Amino acid sequence: MKQIFLALIIILLSLGTVACSQQKEHTDDQLTIYTSIYPIQFAIEQIGGSRVNTNTIYPPGVDAHTYEPTSKTMTTLAESNAFIFLGAGMEAFAEKAADALAKQEVELVELGKHEELFHTEQKQEHTHDDGHHHGGHNPHIWLDPQRMMKMTELIKEELIKLQPSSEKYFTENFNTLKQELMELGNLYTEKLENKQDKKIMVAHAAFSYWEERYGIEQIAINGLSSNDEPSQKELTQIIDQAKKYDINYIVFEQNSSNRVSEIIQKQLGAEAVTIHNLAVLTDTDIRNDENYLTLMKQNLKVLNEITE
Repeated sequence: MKQIFLALIIILLSLGTVACSQQKEHTDDQLTIYTSIYPIQFAIEQIGGSRVNTNTIYPPGVDAHTYEPTSKTMTTLAESNAFIFLGAGMEAFAEKAADALAKQEVELVELGKHEELFHTEQKQEHTHDDGHHHGGHNPHIWLDPQRMMKMTELIKEELIKLQPSSEKYFTENFNTLKQELMELGNLYTEKLENKQDKKIMVAHAAFSYWEERYGIEQIAINGLSSNDEPSQKELTQIIDQAKKYDINYIVFEQNSSNRVSEIIQKQLGAEAVTIHNLAVLTDTDIRNDENYLTLMKQNLKVLNEITE
């Protein structure tokens, strides 16, 4: 089925190549860039300002791990200047999209190819086992403000490549964003560094960078992808850990309802709280003009309440 879908996309894109080329011959000074996850879109908006028109291909509230773009979306991507995505196992469709767009004029930028975004800065001895063995990288780098800073610098460099005449403008905007991210990271450190009990139970294992940076210890119900459900044996271990550590809260995410997590919550009598994974915005986020910085501060408020 996936092969048929890919073949169809390639045919549609081939038919649109001439029109696409004609459009790009008449572009003005504003770049058109599509992204996958929201943090990339946010960074481009902040750095690109009025010189970049950017949109995510994700509809509000979808699961970024499992979403598959339509053929219409793929055709739209081919008409842009660039498609900037994370890769690293985050977006299920990424490799397929890259293959389909390879012969088009659109620039394909996979940020996850930069290994430095994922490097562990220090080895830590964890006193718990989250029940899952995570091979490869954790793609949720934007949840760590310092890694987000590194990612935004890479995005700045890509924007300069696409529009060298705006280097000064992009650099000035990046420096402003960098300062905001540094302040955000300092705020997390200030609130969390003196906590004695930092164990949290989460619906899926997205938060390992908080473990490294701030000592948060996640007990994850699902794996790195939200649909990686635990085996019965792992489920029993997770419940035993929750009882051992007297877990009173279970962290759910804004764009998913997890059946297994709900079962565990009822068994433990734990209170449900929400942390925003920021992979996509919801309709409510958009109506409320939320952004990366405001949502990360809301997450910190929740972390502060559920740790001691």
